[in-house]
Amino acid sequence: MTGFSPPLPTTCKTFGRYDVARLCEFNQLNQTIMEKYLIRLCKAILKDRFNEENYRQRRSWYGKEIMTEPLFCSYGKIGFSVHVYDRDRHFCTVEWDGDLNKLTIDDEPWKDYVNTLCLEDFDINYNGCGELECYTDAGEDMIITLDEVRQKNLQEYIDNFDINEEIMLWWGETTSREREKRGLPFDNIKDHYEDYEAYLGKLQKACDMMPF
Repeated sequence: MTGFSPPLPTTCKTFGRYDVARLCEFNQLNQTIMEKYLIRLCKAILKDRFNEENYRQRRSWYGKEIMTEPLFCSYGKIGFSVHVYDRDRHFCTVEWDGDLNKLTIDDEPWKDYVNTLCLEDFDINYNGCGELECYTDAGEDMIITLDEVRQKNLQEYIDNFDINEEIMLWWGETTSREREKRGLPFDNIKDHYEDYEAYLGKLQKACDMMPF
């Protein structure tokens, strides 16, 4: 998965609980800004409203610096790349291939890439579909297989996730010794249920942020 870690706010000089919370808020805000910026840039390219020849030298496009370079093949120019910078570092490269009518960001379909900015807590594998992997707060490995990594598909997974059914896979007709052998870190169903509730809450928060 592609993500980024912007510099610490200048007011953050210690690493106490308060500063870590502020840093998380700062990262999330900056991530949201970049997500919206990339959507604007990609839509401008797709609507043929972006003149890449004006940005062969690094300069600002709506508040962030970019630089373009043409793409060529054996029979001539077929598109262009846009290098996007966040502060003083290269953040990503948007590439338009006019021959294939294909827009990518760092070699991923642009909508997939933008969605991954909202899924920084997940490992994502694009293998004919979309597979998300993350962990509950208690450490259970959760794998979600979607037709595509899209908001509507993730929302459908969330809506259909039955906590009681998942609980019964662990607790139904099993002894405490058997659960211990399987590595279940809970002594009671209530704590396990709350772990799944927190997991769904994390998923819902990520889903709500996804633009596509």
